[in-house]
Amino acid sequence: MGETWSRRQVIALAPVGIGILVVRVLVRPGSTPEASPSSSPVATPGASPVATPMEAGRPVSVADKVTIRLTDSGFRPDYVQATNGHDLHVTLRNTGSREHDFKIKDLDVDETLAPGEETRLTIESPPLGDFTFTSDAPGDEGFEGTLVFYI
Repeated sequence: MGETWSRRQVIALAPVGIGILVVRVLVRPGSTPEASPSSSPVATPGASPVATPMEAGRPVSVADKVTIRLTDSGFRPDYVQATNGHDLHVTLRNTGSREHDFKIKDLDVDETLAPGEETRLTIESPPLGDFTFTSDAPGDEGFEGTLVFYI
């Protein structure tokens, strides 16, 4: 009745048992595993024509559309890379509790948004280069981001 396991069988099945144990420990019943931000890929212009929402300090790469949130603590995202050779459509959304500006002096962009307001603008045939966007609304001292147009 009692079956005896050979050493070879135990060694062969050990990795399977360890794998099951690891999965049971890491994935608890009712939970869904989530990717960590550090392992999530960054959007690329060819693969993702619409910006992926990201926190400040993390670049967003887009082809022809991007949404930038104006918050009470800065721009989200605050670094945008876009391909040039075509127009860039920008949606600005003020998710903060006070008025915020969005200005790019070198591209003659100057928008002011009230809390909850959204606007769209088009940067037509942008040149190559790095462009700083800012807000000089009261309380926004130091709000700055970068828009990079590349080939």
